[in-house]
Amino acid sequence: MSQTLSLQRSRKLLKEMNYETWIVEKPYSPYTHRREDLFNFADLVAIREDIPGVLAIQACGEDILSHVQKILQGFTDRHGKTIPPNPYVKTWLQAQNRFHLWSWTIRGARGKRKLWKLREVEFVLSNGVVTPQEINHDEKE
Repeated sequence: MSQTLSLQRSRKLLKEMNYETWIVEKPYSPYTHRREDLFNFADLVAIREDIPGVLAIQACGEDILSHVQKILQGFTDRHGKTIPPNPYVKTWLQAQNRFHLWSWTIRGARGKRKLWKLREVEFVLSNGVVTPQEINHDEKE
């Protein structure tokens, strides 16, 4: 699934949940060969008058674990440059905001109708350390 479809699917779900949304990811730049996210982690932000703070969403396809790893442990880019863990996530959470990583995949039994499924990881502060916690949507159904 392309980045754009994940982003649009996420925005649609947030609107259904009565959030006001704004896309904060800059388009792909042919000069830098990358997209630029707000604080290097947010593709989309959402607010609701009855919930304090701002919800930031990074939308992706099936590769959710690699995104978690990039945020928490850093990575090496395609030019061999070492990118450190994201320093802004902790500040974002300390400011009473929320950050979720949303992964969209199509799932379904063979021969059955395939449905979009959301896999969600929430980042929280635990004793001052940014920690990912997967939200199990199967329990909610």
